[in-house]
This record gives sequence, structure tokens and C-alpha cells, in this order.
Amino acid sequence: MNNNGKRVSLFTLGCRLNQAETGLIADSFRGRGYNIVPFGETAEICVINTCSVTGRADAHCRNAIRRARKASPYGIVAAVGCYAQADTDAVASVLGVDYVIGTDRKLNVAEIIEGDLRPDTPQIITQRKHTTEPLEFTSVGYYPDSTRANIKVQDGCNFTCAFCILPRIRGKARSRRMGEILSEAKQLAARGHKEIVLAGVSIGSYEFGDFTLADVAREIEQIDGIARIRISSIEPTTVGDDLLEWMAASKKACRHLHLPVQSGDDGILEKMRRVYTIADYKQLVDRATTLMPDLGVGTDIIVGFPTEGDHEFQNSVKLVNELPFSYLHVFSYSDRPKTAGLKIPEKVNPEIIKQRSEFLHQLGEQKKRAFAERFIGREVEVLVERCDEQGRWNGFTGEYVKVYFESDDNFENKITKVAVTELTDVLEGTPEEVNV
Repeated sequence: MNNNGKRVSLFTLGCRLNQAETGLIADSFRGRGYNIVPFGETAEICVINTCSVTGRADAHCRNAIRRARKASPYGIVAAVGCYAQADTDAVASVLGVDYVIGTDRKLNVAEIIEGDLRPDTPQIITQRKHTTEPLEFTSVGYYPDSTRANIKVQDGCNFTCAFCILPRIRGKARSRRMGEILSEAKQLAARGHKEIVLAGVSIGSYEFGDFTLADVAREIEQIDGIARIRISSIEPTTVGDDLLEWMAASKKACRHLHLPVQSGDDGILEKMRRVYTIADYKQLVDRATTLMPDLGVGTDIIVGFPTEGDHEFQNSVKLVNELPFSYLHVFSYSDRPKTAGLKIPEKVNPEIIKQRSEFLHQLGEQKKRAFAERFIGREVEVLVERCDEQGRWNGFTGEYVKVYFESDDNFENKITKVAVTELTDVLEGTPEEVNV
């Protein structure tokens, strides 16, 4: 079918892995002749790549479906991915959705939607195969507006955290063939992307033959055109010395790790079924920052897990104060279906969760500011992404600090050295920003 001139819009909720998968979906539509347009514009097909990490994420997904239908009243609206898999009936009941496609088939959405006619009732495609076979796909992600590109290297998870439904949705941990990863990285480099982000559900568990995640990074490092390699969120217990040593020695490694801690209290960690203690976590951060003193360390913290009292919460506050975090992602706990946390009766009052969350958000802003202040008076390397409406060029350092500067020259998609002079406003939910 000739789709030239037809439009598809895509919207992503959630993690880097979802972003990587949306890039793969976008490229499959491009290969069929579709034009990619911004989400919110009228399109023949709208695809929402959903997330189900929290109840709030579920609500955002439902809202995105409604927004897509409003923008494209006669188009086809497809909800794909985690929320579509986790609560199919809830997604199918949202007025305006035409396709509900689970995690195993989400990359095939372009071929599934073959015609222009909307179905009379939502089409549900969520059959799950719990396989441990390697990931096998040769697609290349499409990222039209970014100097940074995500590569899916791994999927699934073997952990059984009490708050998480991802293993049930995505299955056991599986790794992608090294050759396919390198092939995609080379093609992304040829398209002009200078930074590669390695993404997965549990990327530290990557294992294909004798290859580890550090081996993947080392191989990508050899590809011409790639200037930076960034590791996405990684479980603390899967960070090996080989990865840290590569990061410390490599000229292309971003000095940035996102290490989810979830709680600063050992008792809560045990109930969460996390497989480390606070002492273990501190030791990891100390080892990493000893090798890389300016390492940007982000983390996730869940507020209000069942049985969390004032003492347990204060232990989380204490941990944040003690460690050199560069930013926090704060999540309010919500029960997820078929998880161990759902069965714990001692729930925390929602108002208390809200108060604790707000406190940690404020503390997180202080940590971001303190981390960014380290760089004032120093020269940093910035991968410049774009020029904003105020005429300021902006981009990120390897440590994931956002930098703004003014220049009449074109710096788009260039790595440039700039001198940091002052701190500017802190933006909620983003890394610290500085002016030069």
C-alpha cells in the first residue's frame, strides 16, 4: 500500500527503553512511506507507547489516548506496550482507542494496522510468550530531533521487587545479539547521532555469550562518529567493576549513573524484595565516585511503601543527605496488580505520602543545585542539542548537567567546551541547569 503523504504521530510515556522502542516503531512507519509528525497534530495513525510503572502513569496513558483522539477524530489510535499489556480491559475501555497491543507485538504495530478504516470495536493483541530466547530484531531507531539516540540492548527482568509489575509484563531477562546492537549503533552514527544511550529493563544483567554490558560499551566506543556512550538506569547489584573501570578510563563514557535505591531503610528494602542493604549501596556509590569524583549519580526513591513510618522515611532523608546525588526521581507508591506489595495490609495514608513526596522533591532540588555548583568557574564539554526561543544554545554535559549559552554561531549537534559562570533557575523534574 502506498502511504506517501500519510501521517503518523507517536507519544512515549516512561523509561528510556520505551523511548528506544518508540524510535524503532517510528522507523518502521517511515519504511512504509509515512511522515512522522509531532504528537497533537492531525494524523492518520496515532501511537501511544504506554507505561504502567505507577497508577499515575496509567492515568497519563489514558489522557494521552483522549488527546490523540481529539487531535485526530478520524484517525486510528493505538495504545501499545506496558499498560496495554498489564490492564488490557482498562485500556480498551478508554473512549477513542482502536488497537490495544501488548509488549511482545508493539514493534509490529505498523504492520498490524494495515488499512485506513477504523475498526468498529477495539482490536486487542496482547498474547504473551514467556520466552528466554535472545531478542532478535534488526530495526534502527528513528530520532528526528535529537543528538542522542537510544539503543535497546536488553528486555525483561529476573528480579521480583514487591512494587513492580514489569517482570510479569515483559517476562524474564533477555539480551540482544552483539552484532545487531553494533549494526544499529553504526547506522545511528551515520545518521548523525553523537550520543548513544544503552537502554533496557535490567541492562546490568546483559549477557550474550561471554559478552557483558561493559563489552557492549567498549565495542560501540570503536565506532566512528559516536562521541558519547551513556548508561541508562541500572540496578545497583548489577554494576560490575568492569563497567566502572571502563567508565573511568574511557574518553567517550558519560560520567553519569542512575542507580535506583528506592528506600533508605533496610527494613523497607527487605519488604520491597530488594537484594542489597544500604551499606551495600553506599559502598557502590563510594567505589564509583572514588574512580570518578565528578560522577553524576541519580536515583529513584519510592515514598509510602506499606509499613513506611516516620523512622523509615527519615532514614531515606538521611541517605539522600549523606550521598552525593545529583538529582532524585521521587515516586509515590501505588498498589500494582499481582505484586507482593499489594498484599501488605499496612498502607500509608495518601496525605502523608503527598507530604513526604513534596519534602523529598525539595531536597532533590537542593541536591541538584549543589551538584551543579561544583562546575561554576570550570570548563565543561557540552553536546549541544538546540537553540531555544530565547536564543540560547543548550545541551548536556557527560555528567547530565544542562548548560545554556549564547552565540551567533551554529552549535547544533556539536560538542563544544564552555566556561560555566553562574547557576540559573532549577526546572522541576530535570537535571540542574547552568549558564555560561
